[in-house]
Amino acid sequence: MTTPAGRPGYVLARVVDTLRLTPSFIRVELRTEGPGSISSSGIPDEIVHLYFPADGEASPPLMTLEDGVLAHHEPGAARESRNYTVRRWDRDLVTIDFVDHGDGLAASWARSAQPGQVLGVWGTRAWYSPPAETDWMLLVADLPGIPALLRILEQRPAGVRVHAVAEVAHHDDILEHAEDPAVTIDWIVAGNGRSASLMAEAAISYGPPPGDGYVWFAGEASVGRSLRKHFRGERQMDAHRLALVGYWRDDKERWLTRYHEQSDALLADYERATLGARTEAEAEIYWDEILERAGL
Repeated sequence: MTTPAGRPGYVLARVVDTLRLTPSFIRVELRTEGPGSISSSGIPDEIVHLYFPADGEASPPLMTLEDGVLAHHEPGAARESRNYTVRRWDRDLVTIDFVDHGDGLAASWARSAQPGQVLGVWGTRAWYSPPAETDWMLLVADLPGIPALLRILEQRPAGVRVHAVAEVAHHDDILEHAEDPAVTIDWIVAGNGRSASLMAEAAISYGPPPGDGYVWFAGEASVGRSLRKHFRGERQMDAHRLALVGYWRDDKERWLTRYHEQSDALLADYERATLGARTEAEAEIYWDEILERAGL
C-alpha cells in the first residue's frame, strides 16, 4: 500500500536567502515545510540528503510510504540527490554552505538559486562522537567538510583543546571564526582537486598535548586513508577515537569502474567480517582496509 509521506524523514524546503560567502562557498538558507517533518540531530557534522527538481519542475516529488519504507516508489519519481553538511539548523531554518566547484548538479543549482525555489530534504546522518574522556581534538577538512569543522568548533566541549587543519582552494576562502585561546587553526591553500593536498602532512606533523585525543576528518578519501594508517596504525589510537569520513574522491570515475568489477566479493568479505561484535567505527575502518587490499 502506498500513502503520502506525512512522517518524519523527508520534507520539502524552500529557499529563503542566498549569499556568496567566498569564491568557493555559496550559502543557501532553506525553510522546511510539510507534509512530514525533519529535525536536527544536534550533532555538528550531520548531513542531509538534498533532492533536486528535474528541469522544468517546480519541486521534486514527495516520497511515499510503501510497506513501511519511505522512498520515491512511483515510476519516474526518483530524483538525483547529494549529501550536504548542515552549517546551521534553527528549528525550520536549515543553512547549507555549498561548495562551488565546476558544473556539478548541486553547485550549478546553488549558483542560480533564488528565493522560493524548492528542494527535497531527507536525513540525517552524523559521525562526530568524541568520548567523554577527551583532552584534545584534531579536526581536518577540505572545502566540503569545512562547514562541519566550523560547527564542531562552535560546539566544542568545555576544557578540550582543539587544533584544526582546513584546506581551501583560494586564500579568500578562509572564513572568520570566533577567537578562542584553546583553539588553533592551520589554514592551507591547496588540494580540493586543484593541486596536491597538504592536509595529511599537516595533520600527521601535529604534536598533540598530553592526554586522550580524538581525530575527526571530512574530505578527499585518500587523505582519510593516510590519516587512518597513521593514527590507527602508527599511533595505535582506538577506533572509537577516530571519525574519518571520505566525502569525495579525486579519481571518482576510475575508482567506481574498478569497484563495480569486484563489488560482490568486497561486500561479501565485509559482511563476513562484521558478523561479530564490531562497532560502527571499527566496521568503517575495516571497510577501508578491505578496499585498500583490493587496490581501491
